[in-house]
Amino acid sequence: MTSQSVKDVIASGWRWLFSVHDDGKLPTDPVDVLLRQCHLTSKCRYNASIRLRFLGRFTFLTTVLLSLVLILMPMLQLASLTIAYPAPVIKCLQIFMAVAVLVYSIISATSGYDRRAWVLNDCADRIKDLSRELRTTRANGSPNVQEWDARYSGITRDSEIHSQLAYTLAMLQATGVYKITGLRRAWLHATVLFRNSVAYAPSALLLVFAAIVVLDIIGNTAVLTDSMAALTAPK
Repeated sequence: MTSQSVKDVIASGWRWLFSVHDDGKLPTDPVDVLLRQCHLTSKCRYNASIRLRFLGRFTFLTTVLLSLVLILMPMLQLASLTIAYPAPVIKCLQIFMAVAVLVYSIISATSGYDRRAWVLNDCADRIKDLSRELRTTRANGSPNVQEWDARYSGITRDSEIHSQLAYTLAMLQATGVYKITGLRRAWLHATVLFRNSVAYAPSALLLVFAAIVVLDIIGNTAVLTDSMAALTAPK
């Protein structure tokens, strides 16, 4: 391998690691600009739809599991089992679980995750259909860009605007448009994963707490047993 070849390999690896690429010129033809916009927007709307759908399912799952815990706790008391927590603490936890179920039910009902996800997904489908029609029209003649742009604007107005998080994920998916490699790609993936998980954190922590309480009550663990017993201990 020649000295020049080694330099080229090193330079190529450097560009890949630090994502230093010549992305080329952005399209200037109005039709190409609109097609590029359609491509990216449809990906963003799909990503936003998937995120809302999973968030809605996780919220519903949280409500179901907390309701089961709420039913399980008095049943364990009726079974005359040895309960690790004092009776007043059990009653307080039941009230807390009941309020949590109510709050999550309200959140699920008012947020409308499924409806919003469906609207975003339908918007993405219509944008893809518009893109296919525009490509066909351009292949057969010269399309009126203003007319197609008005149709595009009409479709995007029918749904909520996607978040920056959905756009970042779309950038990572659109490898033909954005050349993102190496450390920058890893950082953006980690950022998307972290920001996505933040929305699930309250529900996940509540479910972990409920699991610890149940396991403590039946004696399998003793994570919070001493703390709960101390709440009713005489001063």
